[in-house]
Amino acid sequence: MMNLIRFAALFIVLFASSSGLQDGPKDFCTDCQAQMHGLLDLIVAGATREEVVAKYVDISVNFFQQPLSASEGLAERNVDIIIYVVGEKLGTAAPVTAEAMCFFNDLCPNTDPSYDWSLNLDFVGPKPTPEIPQLPIDGQPTMEVLQITDIHIDPTYTPGNNALCGFYSCCRASQGAAPNSSAAAGYWGDYRGCDMPVHALQNLLDQAAQNHPNVAYVMFTGDVMDHANWERTAELNTDHFTLVMNMLRQAFPNVPILPIFGNHESVPANRVPPSEWNVPTNLKNEWLFQLAADFWGQWLPGTADSILRGGFYAYEINPGLKVIALNNNFCYTNNWWLAYDNVDPAGQWAWLAQELLLSEQAAQKVHIMAHIPPGSSTAWDVCHREYRRIIDRFQNTVKAQFHGHTHNDHFSIYYDLDEPSRATTLSFTGGSATAYKNYNSNYRIYQVDGPYDGASYQILDHTTWFYNLTEANLAGPDVSPNWQILYSFKEAYGVNSLLPQDLDALAIRMAQDVSLQEQYYRYYVKTGDPSLEKGCDQACLQKIVCNIVKTVNTDDCSRLPF
Repeated sequence: MMNLIRFAALFIVLFASSSGLQDGPKDFCTDCQAQMHGLLDLIVAGATREEVVAKYVDISVNFFQQPLSASEGLAERNVDIIIYVVGEKLGTAAPVTAEAMCFFNDLCPNTDPSYDWSLNLDFVGPKPTPEIPQLPIDGQPTMEVLQITDIHIDPTYTPGNNALCGFYSCCRASQGAAPNSSAAAGYWGDYRGCDMPVHALQNLLDQAAQNHPNVAYVMFTGDVMDHANWERTAELNTDHFTLVMNMLRQAFPNVPILPIFGNHESVPANRVPPSEWNVPTNLKNEWLFQLAADFWGQWLPGTADSILRGGFYAYEINPGLKVIALNNNFCYTNNWWLAYDNVDPAGQWAWLAQELLLSEQAAQKVHIMAHIPPGSSTAWDVCHREYRRIIDRFQNTVKAQFHGHTHNDHFSIYYDLDEPSRATTLSFTGGSATAYKNYNSNYRIYQVDGPYDGASYQILDHTTWFYNLTEANLAGPDVSPNWQILYSFKEAYGVNSLLPQDLDALAIRMAQDVSLQEQYYRYYVKTGDPSLEKGCDQACLQKIVCNIVKTVNTDDCSRLPF
């Protein structure tokens, strides 16, 4: 059991991510901890719920400078978890302390050893001799896999409404018409902190289905919900979740659809305890697990039990390929329930190791999908470390990993823990359907080796499709956006393959070539007009290239010769 709770994770993610506090003053941690001392002291002293709500709102408005109405909504949705966890830890050997309430990895590192744990992997046996990934023989069958991620649908999005509303989610019906034409939300979406209109999602699904009628499977790597977290209710999220799942099924009626949770699906956002934990019913998200089991379990026979347990599952595409879908919100720094107990919540990592062992014994290859990518600043270091141990043990089995969450287009390389110079496997982060955060909307198609006896199921290439939002909005509602190929990975970067060793060589080459770094940035932001206008200086370019190799030691980029 952990001894600390990160209340400030709420403020840092829901507020700081949109207000720029992640680039704030050096004494942010000290100031934040002072605020949290006040909140904690109030709860420990036995304050009423109303008093805790008032303090929460005061911190939000006066310290984090957020709108009153949003602060009140978020307080109402979060204080019961805070009060419960503080109360459960009082009188134990590990009470809640204010010093770790503001933990947020790079911004406020947490070095408390009580956060550390290690999974017993003895049951999987020793690591087999590593295989060097090889290209398949020319002429073997290939298949296409479609990735859609980070829809963030907003059914209340209203073209012409205020895109400069001052909140971290704008363009909504409740926010009224724009005060002038320059602040008006575009028809197909808006770069300025607005989520995805329903008609824009429908257009994306129609285009993907029309352009790629023979995909082997569709993966949706999370985040159905918009960013208006202060309005969340289980009923509202159920309606939006149901809408999106039905739209996916209607677009691809005869194709396996494999979804997974993002951090915005729960109520409150980011806060997800496993079903098996004995916490008050009103604080659980069992309704979400049940909703997913009803949809996904029907689409993917045999998955309902583990979905109900924790929102994860395994599904065989064919005898040679299994897809494992993880709920790594249990590794999210902003999931307060990890303060209650963060040691392998729902036993998901042990379950993952067991599933990979079964696949190894059956000579079956595996693709893994999860919302939060490796090395993310919002992923628990220890949780990611234990995941890396599992991936390293089964590097001959795991052929690719797929993620969302950042809204960016990027990739990461995994290296052998015993031989850190040898690349073993890859992860791909597929951008976002929403234009939120100044990026264009996109989807991704992967070309995969297989299916045939002995197929490697390696990723042979991937192609990103997008449209320019500025151009689409200028054309107006009567003209469908101009969907086109943004780039093919092999062609854009001049590589012979997407094998791990070849992308390791690319990363080294990229570190020495500023023009390649600039190209990577353009694709990283999906050529979003505001992002290109803002640009990316030398430190920025080196940071995003560095992240390609930061999957073993999250502080080490010495492999890249900048």
